[in-house]
Amino acid sequence: MNASKPFLDLSQDTDVAWARRKEAILATLKMFRMSLDAVRRHSEWIESRHGISAVELWGLWELSQSPGQRVVDLAKSMALPRPNTESLLAGLIKQGLVKQSNAGGADVTGVFFTTAEGQRIADASPQFGQGVLKAAMSNLPDASLMKLFQAMSDLVQNLPFAEESAALQPMADLLRPGGQAEAARTGGETLPLTF
Repeated sequence: MNASKPFLDLSQDTDVAWARRKEAILATLKMFRMSLDAVRRHSEWIESRHGISAVELWGLWELSQSPGQRVVDLAKSMALPRPNTESLLAGLIKQGLVKQSNAGGADVTGVFFTTAEGQRIADASPQFGQGVLKAAMSNLPDASLMKLFQAMSDLVQNLPFAEESAALQPMADLLRPGGQAEAARTGGETLPLTF
């Protein structure tokens, strides 16, 4: 029956197994589309409501949850490279939403805090301040999260054109035409950051 196709159910007829597999692939593809659409809609909602990008809101949310973070701390909590995090913080400071403190003197790396306006924005979106995908994954039971992790690991291992460096990039940089190369070319400053 299906001995030569290890991914098919050996207990089923080949035609039935192929039909179920095709159905599962298409249903999963639709769920990926829904997930990306939710990210896009959330980003648009944040931009229209607060005038900032979703990744900027995430940065504010992280700083409101743990005030006084260093650049490296924020980079780790957001799974972003340090240069991206530095640019994010510079933009938030320029907008008056974050302030930097060098309480330990000029030789000590600064720590960052939300301003009153930054805190107001972070408080206005507490449920999805860290983004809709991370919030949804945070709501999963441990067993479901581990299954999702394993399934995504399997998918990425079979994904042509996968780049490990993409794991540390804001989603908008990956989804815009030209992807990472375009983001690097423009310096990421003229295009809105989202995730």
